Amino acid sequence: MTTLEQERRCSRRYQLDWPVTLWHEPTKRFYDARSVNISVSGALIQLPLTVPIRKSEDIEVKFTLPKDNEADGQNASNVNVYVKAFSASVVRINRGQSILQAHQSVALTFKQNQ
Repeated sequence: MTTLEQERRCSRRYQLDWPVTLWHEPTKRFYDARSVNISVSGALIQLPLTVPIRKSEDIEVKFTLPKDNEADGQNASNVNVYVKAFSASVVRINRGQSILQAHQSVALTFKQNQ
């Protein structure tokens, strides 16, 4: 990471490999994604290359937590429960090794009205 990149960051980033769901308003679709890291002010997520996302678009990101049905005495199905949704804007898209990795890395900044 260069000094310039370090200076742009407002908040400390924490590594977080976690499933997220993205609502993409232009296509009116939900997409499955994964977080890479997160901070108070934003996150880096990985999306499939097929998601037609653009810089400056507004999106909604939902972080999920797997529901533990065994603890409830029910059969074990992997139903996800949404825990927290964030409105965000796309600030950067990296498709560098996209052909080999089949994903794009998308940097988001969270909107202040959370």
